[in-house]
Amino acid sequence: MSVVTDTAPGRRYARGVAEAASHETADWVKQGYEFWNCGTPDLMLDLYAEDGELDLSAVFTDMRVYRGRGAMRRQLDALWEAWEGVRMDPLAVFDVGGGRFVVDLRWWGKGKRSGVGIDQRLAFLYTLRAVDDKIVRSQLFPSVEAAMEFATGSRPLARSG
Repeated sequence: MSVVTDTAPGRRYARGVAEAASHETADWVKQGYEFWNCGTPDLMLDLYAEDGELDLSAVFTDMRVYRGRGAMRRQLDALWEAWEGVRMDPLAVFDVGGGRFVVDLRWWGKGKRSGVGIDQRLAFLYTLRAVDDKIVRSQLFPSVEAAMEFATGSRPLARSG
């Protein structure tokens, strides 16, 4: 996994360039996804503030914003019910400043009922609370570029919940 901190305007986001950035952040991100992939979402949710938010609406337009660990847990359970072996593998972490970072990830698995496989590249934008490094908001986007555009204010999100 790469850690990238250079997000200069007009520059493509180099996924293969590892820089001397916060490897603690990359390890922390990787650990959260390992919790998910191992089927222990409660450990993943411990990374969130009690009143944290999960917003999947930029990709899954019929979903609302889930507020609080309880609501997030119910949504994660629903995802596990619908998907067989769904995994999220972080590929790169981009620091966009202000306690925010974008994770380029591979989301893959298959539907339990349909058997249809998915294998997509998506991105999460995370916002951390500085005092305790808890996630206060996570937003799923269809691409790293969309997450970066939103994070830098160059494109508004159509729905906010």
